[in-house]
Amino acid sequence: MLDANDNEITVGARDGAAHVLRCLKMWYDLPPDVLFAAINLVDRFLARMRARPKHMACISVGSLYLCVTQLNMAKIDASDLVAISQCRCTPGDLERMAAIISNKLGVQPSTIPVTALTFVRIYYHMFRNAAFQLGLGDFYDKAISLADLELRLEILICDALCVSVRASELALVLVCTQMDAHVNNYVSSANPMISGLVDFAIELQKMAKIPDPSFFRSHSLVVRTLTQYNAQKKMPYRQRLVWKLSSRTMRILRPTHKLNSHLPTIDEHKTINNSRSLPRHRSCSFSSDDDGEWPTLVYN
Repeated sequence: MLDANDNEITVGARDGAAHVLRCLKMWYDLPPDVLFAAINLVDRFLARMRARPKHMACISVGSLYLCVTQLNMAKIDASDLVAISQCRCTPGDLERMAAIISNKLGVQPSTIPVTALTFVRIYYHMFRNAAFQLGLGDFYDKAISLADLELRLEILICDALCVSVRASELALVLVCTQMDAHVNNYVSSANPMISGLVDFAIELQKMAKIPDPSFFRSHSLVVRTLTQYNAQKKMPYRQRLVWKLSSRTMRILRPTHKLNSHLPTIDEHKTINNSRSLPRHRSCSFSSDDDGEWPTLVYN
């Protein structure tokens, strides 16, 4: 990732952009494929191109906009996406950025990229088939849910440290992590075939050519990341939002930010001219867009 000392995109900025994409995915009720494809484009683009922090929002939202088209989904209006994401660019900028990303990375239409989500789905069905062959189908269906795996994987890919792990390894570690808690609570004497499912996981690790030290490091990273997320110990990403109000709403709205209930005493003996020359202090400033219809409220 780029160095902050050179005024370039940092790991924190990348993770923040990933969280915004996850929020947009939920806002537009998009499938997980769009989110994983968009973050995949963002990481590949940042690895290949040098970009400034002010362009990070446009790059990430532009990647999401591109992936919706790439996966042949209902097109999202660029103006609406810019307004919801508040990426501080115009719809034209968003479309141009999507075209740049597509050109630089050679994005193919109607092609779903291979991501960690792809491997999670493959491993899920492989483990499920093995579990049913071992007579552990009911146990597996109760212990593992594909929707839950996809949700946890979304949390992991919003962390740059987890993304640095190979996609196939991250997916296998996640599935094994989910099974660990249930296998440890499962009485082996009740069904000795449970060890066969563990052996199957070990064989998959060997077939994927994942060394034990790397697997254990990734396992610790996944457990720590999910634990911090569940305990809400990780500093949440904070995005400064701008509220846009119509002129009619602004006329009846009374801003209460930094409202001071103790007003200074008015000196009634001063002349009118002197009172008019006094500067006026406002708790907030207003700026309007080009059309002047939607003033923007920006608090100091």
